[in-house]
Amino acid sequence: MTQKKRINELWIMACMLLALIIPSLITLNTIQEPRPMVPVTTPNASPYGYTWSLSLFIIPCLILLTWLHLSKEHRIQMGAFWLTVVLMATLGLMLDIFLGLTFFNFTNTGATLGIHFWGYSFANGWQKLIPIEEVGFYASGCLAILLVYIWSNECWLEKYKVDKWPPRFPRLKDAVSFHPASAISGVVLIVLGCLFKKYFPGVDHEGFPGYYIFIVAVAITPSIVFYEVAAPFVNWRAYTLAFFSTMLVSLFWEGALAVPYQWWGYNPKQMLGFFLNGLSGLPVEEPILWIAASWAIVIIFETINSFFHMKLLRLEQVLENKPVSK
Repeated sequence: MTQKKRINELWIMACMLLALIIPSLITLNTIQEPRPMVPVTTPNASPYGYTWSLSLFIIPCLILLTWLHLSKEHRIQMGAFWLTVVLMATLGLMLDIFLGLTFFNFTNTGATLGIHFWGYSFANGWQKLIPIEEVGFYASGCLAILLVYIWSNECWLEKYKVDKWPPRFPRLKDAVSFHPASAISGVVLIVLGCLFKKYFPGVDHEGFPGYYIFIVAVAITPSIVFYEVAAPFVNWRAYTLAFFSTMLVSLFWEGALAVPYQWWGYNPKQMLGFFLNGLSGLPVEEPILWIAASWAIVIIFETINSFFHMKLLRLEQVLENKPVSK
């Protein structure tokens, strides 16, 4: 895929996103009061609700994993797939352990199995308050995004698949490069977020937008380092379907269930201060999270997949007694 065509597809994707965001914000802005929270003292309001709700990701993942496992032509892709899932799920778990109790709260213990692990809070230090369901949330979320992307790339949107090997960077040492546009975008987004939190009228100015900054950093860092090697092989239509479908599930999950029933909540001082009242006061960071997570996951996956194909190319060169690129 040429750079010009790739840029055009990115613009189309951005326009599609704006076409949904703008009318959604206009409509949500008409809701002045968020949906009231269900008191956690209400008997059996949502027993094991968080635990069972993981099926929103797990069941589709099982179906798509079965398809991927039966597809023998995707052997190399399977290695890149599992490595990407482990890396991103581990990052999500690290978020919970070191920042989870600063950004989030887990009030309704009746919605979980009651098994908790330790997390750190800047206000209260280490506390054993994070439900084990959080592990399933991050693992199944990463699986869902990547499986939808791979399935779309290989089946639903196969026409737009980029499959031209060997890659543009046959030498491993040339695969890592600095992408200025990603770095500048990250800095601009963080600065704008801080200014929004501090000065924008009608938002909660107290605190610091730590959660937003974390989301931007997670999305932008892989792009800064690996965009040049990954971007030529990204099926941008498949990526668009992956983040739209995941965001749709997430908005239903959080706005209609998790937040009103207090399976988890958010520390307003660590948010941008813009809350979606029509979605039970969900912070705007949550839809941003799924766009950012999808971007990071796809960039990392295509990078690792490229590295695997580089190794395969080197092996073929050795077996055919051809000069090997270093």
